[in-house]
Amino acid sequence: MWILKYMFLGFISTAFGFIVAGGYLALISLIGIVPRLASISKTSKYIIRYENAIIYGVVIGSITFSYPVSLEAGPLLSAAAGLFSGIFIGCLAGALAEVVNVIPIFSRRVKLRKGIPYVIYALGIGKGVGVLIQYYIMK
Repeated sequence: MWILKYMFLGFISTAFGFIVAGGYLALISLIGIVPRLASISKTSKYIIRYENAIIYGVVIGSITFSYPVSLEAGPLLSAAAGLFSGIFIGCLAGALAEVVNVIPIFSRRVKLRKGIPYVIYALGIGKGVGVLIQYYIMK
């Protein structure tokens, strides 16, 4: 019986992982961060490599989050990882700032006239509850 329980839990967690990864990649493609960075840096011919690097990063990040591995990388590799993570987060924040008008476009496409503040409140409350669950319950 316990084998079925763990198989079910493994299936559910894998499914949720796919959902989160799909949402993350959809966000990245929705805001157009890869083509924008490629056009700014004049490296548009390498856009496939950029996209593959993002996909590999998501897969490797998901695997290392699911199955923690202890690597003694040293200070140089740790500094490089921190630098690249900071650059990515900065670019992501800049791209989000450029496309702040996503909610008005979305509301026009789905013909949502009333209730936009409730959608924004629900997004904020969901983010807050998720953070509380992550930090206080899932220790």
